[in-house]
Amino acid sequence: MLGLKVHSADFVAFRRNATIGANTHLERNCLGLAFNSMELECYPMNKLGPLLDEYELSHKHPFNLAVHWVAEPLAIFALMALAGSLRLPIGSLLWPFLAIMLIYYGWLSIRIALAFLPVVAVFVLLISFIDNTLGIQAWKWAVPLFVACWFALLFGHKIEGRVPSVFQNPNLIFVGPVWLMRIIFRRFHFPDP
Repeated sequence: MLGLKVHSADFVAFRRNATIGANTHLERNCLGLAFNSMELECYPMNKLGPLLDEYELSHKHPFNLAVHWVAEPLAIFALMALAGSLRLPIGSLLWPFLAIMLIYYGWLSIRIALAFLPVVAVFVLLISFIDNTLGIQAWKWAVPLFVACWFALLFGHKIEGRVPSVFQNPNLIFVGPVWLMRIIFRRFHFPDP
């Protein structure tokens, strides 16, 4: 028997407990895929929700969560510092990097892009302070920081007992910080981004 929960006429994500099979009209309406003898749940079209749900599957263990709360933001901070240290004829690579990142986040959810603006501003100010005031070239500290963050994240996943989701779906590379932002949104009872 087919149990169908429909929240919208546009479908993008689903859960199934069956194998591919029959090809009925009702089943074709869910992503154009056909399933036989299963429970099918369709969700409204949303670019971000399915990515966050997929990412969350491999981030349940409390130790791994704690590692991600520290290492994810620091890895992005290190990437921003590295981008800022690379010079182009028109200036630093930091600004195109940030533009691409914020456009991607805006494409996923405008609320997420807006929520990241203050974080990005603080990171840019910290990078400028370290570079200008302390006189330490960014690549000298950003490369070891980025590598340390990756090792910490991999260790967190070893404790979790799951492969990092980014190895299974490279599209999730920038979803980690958004996933953390969703946790903050939920903590303050804001709707999901």
